[in-house]
Amino acid sequence: MSHKSLPLLPPELIPLYEKLWAGPMFSRWHWLQYNFAAPRHGQPETYFAAVTMDALLACDAVMPGFADEMLQRLSEIGGREKDPNDYEQILQWLGELLVLAHFATWKWPTTAVFAHEPTAGIGKANPEVVIDVGHLRLGVEVKTPNLRLLTAGREGRGRAPWQLNARIPKEFHPRGPSTKPRDNPVKDFLVSANRKFEGFRSDPNFYSVLVIVWDDYINEPLTALLSQQSGLLTPNSFHRDNSDQPHTYPNVDAVVVLRQQHQFKNGMANRPALDDRDHFLDYGSLDRFPFNSIVMNPHGRALPQDLCSALQAHEPATWMGAEYVPGELVMWASSNKQQGKPPTGGDADDDAGHHDG
Repeated sequence: MSHKSLPLLPPELIPLYEKLWAGPMFSRWHWLQYNFAAPRHGQPETYFAAVTMDALLACDAVMPGFADEMLQRLSEIGGREKDPNDYEQILQWLGELLVLAHFATWKWPTTAVFAHEPTAGIGKANPEVVIDVGHLRLGVEVKTPNLRLLTAGREGRGRAPWQLNARIPKEFHPRGPSTKPRDNPVKDFLVSANRKFEGFRSDPNFYSVLVIVWDDYINEPLTALLSQQSGLLTPNSFHRDNSDQPHTYPNVDAVVVLRQQHQFKNGMANRPALDDRDHFLDYGSLDRFPFNSIVMNPHGRALPQDLCSALQAHEPATWMGAEYVPGELVMWASSNKQQGKPPTGGDADDDAGHHDG
């Protein structure tokens, strides 16, 4: 397609779009095909595509080749019509883009140098990014869990009268159906991040953060981390070694939890962002709701202030709202309310902005 036929696109976007149109996203079914097709037909970019491309270019400015690589990955997530697993992979892709675009555009106190997916040590495990800021280095690992599993079955989130967010003694379990804790994914994220950061820890100026991209129910991961009954960053952690000692993940200095997955879904459907967000890839800030939350690992290194500032997250506190207070037990007002239902059947097209034809 001639560049002259794409007058609505900035020049820097034309090769990215043309590669998308020539790739697998447009040769088979894809959740986001509609969102990226508009300029091909002489129409303005969709809201979703415009915000996504802006974020990719911001990252590409500090990590050359990033936009091309990420779009190739996105293009390959498809081929199975309305497949919910593909949809979840797109949410994970957006989680990585959200966090890296934030750091790429953050006003660092000195020139920041970004290394995308660097490796260190024998294992060759790599975090999403390592950022060199003066004499400090920050490693960032991003995890976006598949929360569709939280709503599955008769005992999914909001379908049972009670939800356990921590591993409390059985004598305190409510009678009747209850949703079990979803703390295993958080544990797996900590184990993975601890392994990925290990090779970098020989540098005393290296610091590390695990970012978990959740949805609005932020009390679930916060309770998994902080519950005095079984919290993963407490002495009573349910994740213990063969000597019955808690695992401590010493290579992870802090965990940041974001309330963002529902924003991604709105964005894919070209709906505006909720609450105090400008768009679905708006990371947020200290003074805007919903707040980002940070949990320090007592067995990690204390983060320098310059790095803490870049995270734009508060330690959980009651003034932030009830959802920021870890709670072991939740009672649902209506047990038949299906919270966070994934896109299936007739709702799928609207949730991803997909139109046939």
